[in-house]
Amino acid sequence: MRVRLPRIDGSDLNLFEFDYDLTFFVFFANAEERIYGRFGGRDHKDADNRMSLKGLHSAMEAALETHERLSKANELAPPKREKPKYIRDVAAGGRFGGRGCFHCHQVNEALNADLQKNGKWTRDLAYRYPPPDNLGFVLDVDRGNVVKSVDPDTPAAKIDLRAGDVLDKLNGEQVRSFADAQHALDHSPTTGAVEVVWKRDAKELSAKLDLAEGWKKTDISWRPSLQRLIPSARLSGRDLTAKEKEALALGPKQLAFEHEKIVHSQARDAGVQPGDVILGVENQKLEMNATAFGHYVQGNFLRGDKITVNVLRNGEKLNLTMTLR
Repeated sequence: MRVRLPRIDGSDLNLFEFDYDLTFFVFFANAEERIYGRFGGRDHKDADNRMSLKGLHSAMEAALETHERLSKANELAPPKREKPKYIRDVAAGGRFGGRGCFHCHQVNEALNADLQKNGKWTRDLAYRYPPPDNLGFVLDVDRGNVVKSVDPDTPAAKIDLRAGDVLDKLNGEQVRSFADAQHALDHSPTTGAVEVVWKRDAKELSAKLDLAEGWKKTDISWRPSLQRLIPSARLSGRDLTAKEKEALALGPKQLAFEHEKIVHSQARDAGVQPGDVILGVENQKLEMNATAFGHYVQGNFLRGDKITVNVLRNGEKLNLTMTLR
């Protein structure tokens, strides 16, 4: 049964826990408020490429199967949850208090502000709801618990996860959709390991995925709630031609642009000068133009990060330390 809620300020954030930066999300639950599953999620590319109607249908079927199984086992009651946390209480007293309208992404903003107020905010918390891609495997859009592909030399490849495998659990949570996987990974530790259970040819397999430091890092430039953390490279200029790159022993697709005459204070403080050829950051060979480079910095770093800008000046390669702001 579909239900329309004209007001959700009384909704429990501990029950309806999801990524409030999204534009679309679905919960499957019973009358006792037990969550059977979720559907939705996105990445930095756009709001739709991780979803399909077939995927929604698959998640709905999985929810019905879960309901039937729990009904037979008389386990419809939800597991014990934390004390309810209501949207109206999160907003009260903060810069969102007293408003008649409270946007979804402002829930994240208010929660982050509360963490900062209580000294619990860390920069790692900017990277919420990581996709399974970060561990080396991509899920099928139409069947959200089926592995579509596995990248070589990744944690997923090391445990022999393969295309066609059907995920059952991730970090102890049932997985029937991309949204379920994101929710499970959001609750996973920043380092260590996380258990994954899957089926292959009706055989159940399990292993632990290694979690390297920084594994949750994703492009957050699309998130309305975190715009205050999005930096700017403050580097701009003319892209070198293919002949100019060849003369400098650079590849034809390699990033290389001549900085314009006006140098922003952020870049000037780092030592950048007019006419410097910008080759990239952190010694990464980037194949893009100057415009794409700006987006690259926004998607891979946060304000306050210190990055190494790779520069070519009068034939000499320099590494300049720049603080993003």
